[in-house]
Amino acid sequence: MILRYRDLAARVYDDKIRFPTFLPNSQRSEGTDGILVNVYRIWTDKDYRRIVRKNVHEYTEHDGFILPESGWQQIEKYEDDVTNEEIVETQENMGFNVIAPLAASKVKDAIINARIAREETQKPLFLEIPQHWTEEEIKQFVGETKEWAWGYGTKGDNTDKILFIAQAIPRSAKLHVFGIHHPAVIPILAAAGVDSFSSGAFSRYAEQWLYITDSSIVPITRMDELPCSCPSCANRTPKELDYDTLRQHNLNQFVVEIKRTRNAIKEGRLYEYAKRRALTHPRLWSAFKKIVRSDWVLENQPFPKQSSIYDFGDVEERPEYRIGLEKARKMGVKPEDLAYAYPFGQTYPEQIKERPEPERFVRAVLKYFWGLELEGVEWKERHGIPRDLFWKGERIGQIRYEDGAFIPTIKGAELIAKRTEAPKNRIVLNEKGVKRLKEDKTPLTTNAVDWDPELRPYQEVILVDEEDRVVGTGKSMVTAREMKELVCPVVKLRHRVK
Repeated sequence: MILRYRDLAARVYDDKIRFPTFLPNSQRSEGTDGILVNVYRIWTDKDYRRIVRKNVHEYTEHDGFILPESGWQQIEKYEDDVTNEEIVETQENMGFNVIAPLAASKVKDAIINARIAREETQKPLFLEIPQHWTEEEIKQFVGETKEWAWGYGTKGDNTDKILFIAQAIPRSAKLHVFGIHHPAVIPILAAAGVDSFSSGAFSRYAEQWLYITDSSIVPITRMDELPCSCPSCANRTPKELDYDTLRQHNLNQFVVEIKRTRNAIKEGRLYEYAKRRALTHPRLWSAFKKIVRSDWVLENQPFPKQSSIYDFGDVEERPEYRIGLEKARKMGVKPEDLAYAYPFGQTYPEQIKERPEPERFVRAVLKYFWGLELEGVEWKERHGIPRDLFWKGERIGQIRYEDGAFIPTIKGAELIAKRTEAPKNRIVLNEKGVKRLKEDKTPLTTNAVDWDPELRPYQEVILVDEEDRVVGTGKSMVTAREMKELVCPVVKLRHRVK
């Protein structure tokens, strides 16, 4: 896994394909990065014996990622006698890279099916969690299966349940939501940490001559013009859409939404984007408020960010602002002394009108971001604001323009290490990690032996060896919890000791 960008509890990362992603529920290629294939539909196909001799990529004519779902609810609905072994064998014969054992209404049956699947294959498992399971049942299921899991899937109807599952599963496992009805759901659930989404609604709506707009689903017969410029809609009137073009338009809406969501995460504006989408329906608005106010989002929120915060009367509810206020309180720093620092100096309209004297600001920034109290610091100003900091004639770092964070040089990092208590603001590397650093490679989470227990994404950190000697600096990409659960680069490297 290579982490690219983060915001709220959402992560943009590469793992075969880019996540978060949308997987159309389809038995054929849809021109997307991946698709979701129902294995039960393959098993019940009259040409099953011929199909099962094909590779799944040949069957679907899709070269990208293919995620299976067992189809357990249809099996229970139709009281079919297909077994877990047959579902798993079908996937093995067709060369699925991820295997979905047959899910079950009872947790003990689901655990048995997962164990049987693991005996049949060493491939990672995609495990489905029914909405009616209790929190204790979910914890039991995850506890028994997490070592084998590619990821876990559930429906998107219950925000509390999704938040609970997101926290219960390892951060190395994907969280998938089935059956979303409208693209506006995507950024809201992505904010909770959902990694992938699937839906077949784009086809069902087309069969009913329903057209997906940004905010609703409209019968095509009620439309005077098409509010979209996708290839299906450009230069066409509503009457000129046929089933195929309407279906493609509906699919495009989901695909575009996932791209907009990833872009919002990259820009650090997922809160604003998800809020805008949430205003399309009261249920979405309720889900949005529950997610962004949750402790789970607070734990995963990157800090600091280099994007501004637009205050629409809710700034004190935003996780970034809550983190900033609590951090200032713990460090004994007044927010008014941080008028140029994140998040207080990045809020529009301005929350703090009065600008502190340069010395007060420098002292506050060093203590706020690093817990460092240092006498005799000198600085050079740019545009009337301290930027380059010096101590005893040596440059120790700079105060970054975008967010007011102090970015130390190696000399500055050594000063911090001497004057602050380990492992605060540190990631401690073993010998292999130090060796990787000397080879100009980024250390991995598996190279870390200790770290700041409050570590969060985008936090500036110093890299030290097991003797607390500085070996580098960088921007953290993970939380303290993820240090134990992910295998990925720990930082975006800034400086290393050569």
